[in-house]
Amino acid sequence: MRLRLLALAASSLLLTATACGSTDDIDTPTDAGTELPDTPSGDVAPADRSACSGLTVTPGTYDWTVEHGGRTRAFRVHVPTGYDATKPTPVVLSFHGFGSTEQEQELLTGFSTLADAEGFIAVYPRGLNFPEVYGRGEPDTRGWNGEACCGPAQIGGVDDVGFVDALLADLDTRVCTDPRRVFANGFSNGGFFSYRLACERAQRIAAIAPVSGMLGVTDCRPSRPVPVLHFHGTGDETIFYDGGNNVLGGKPYPSAPESVRRFAERNGCTGPQQQTYQQGNSTCVAYTGCQPESATASLCTVTGGKHAWPGQTLYNDGTPDLDATLRMWRFFQARPRP
Repeated sequence: MRLRLLALAASSLLLTATACGSTDDIDTPTDAGTELPDTPSGDVAPADRSACSGLTVTPGTYDWTVEHGGRTRAFRVHVPTGYDATKPTPVVLSFHGFGSTEQEQELLTGFSTLADAEGFIAVYPRGLNFPEVYGRGEPDTRGWNGEACCGPAQIGGVDDVGFVDALLADLDTRVCTDPRRVFANGFSNGGFFSYRLACERAQRIAAIAPVSGMLGVTDCRPSRPVPVLHFHGTGDETIFYDGGNNVLGGKPYPSAPESVRRFAERNGCTGPQQQTYQQGNSTCVAYTGCQPESATASLCTVTGGKHAWPGQTLYNDGTPDLDATLRMWRFFQARPRP
């Protein structure tokens, strides 16, 4: 496990030293299904369900694919111990960082272990790399189109939002999902992308929890208030806590506090900020008085923390003072889509 997680350290460096600089002689491809960030098309709430029938998938870990945009897209699914194929079950989507994979995201977060204990379905989608987008280039460049970040998916305008639509539709044919309890989180580039889903799929994603990733969508217009729980270290040298413009091929991005503040404003939060957690180097603060009250926008700051997943100490000195995986699940539990 240690060796697998150490591989992530090298991939995080690719964010600021990626093959993005080698795309000068490559024509940027256009995904046929790409939509502008402020386009409401596709942001439709699925029908509620009280039960499922005819589904045969049992507990376990599966690697599945779905066709979208002329490509075969992959995702890993962990169906928890005790799963009942007739009972609508929460879904947690977890998006890996740039240069990483779905398997590494599963190891980094520990969501599959928590899913067994708490009874939700953990899903780890796989981003596209340079060979898949451009036909050549460095393969260890998988990522997501978070608008401001990162790599071939962002540069090539890949319709990753449409991929998530296709993934969720396919998932519904295999396991019994609860349409009101579908949540998203992600690390780094995956965190940027979870913010994009909140902007463009508010009727599908109940709440989000980015880690070390900012709101990179310039024209974010969620169709309803979306609760946000953001984690970030002040010593992050890859995605700067105070914002920056250091992603090659990307765009400027706001600070962690500003990313959260913008959602607090969209969520109608007019009350005072309240501290909700403090231990060691980690403090969480939430905007209150939101509409509805559960649509809080919160920031968990790790003082001196690096580009890491809080609670995962094997990767980049992640703090032991805050368990991001458990804390975001508790946040999600209390915030189904209205």
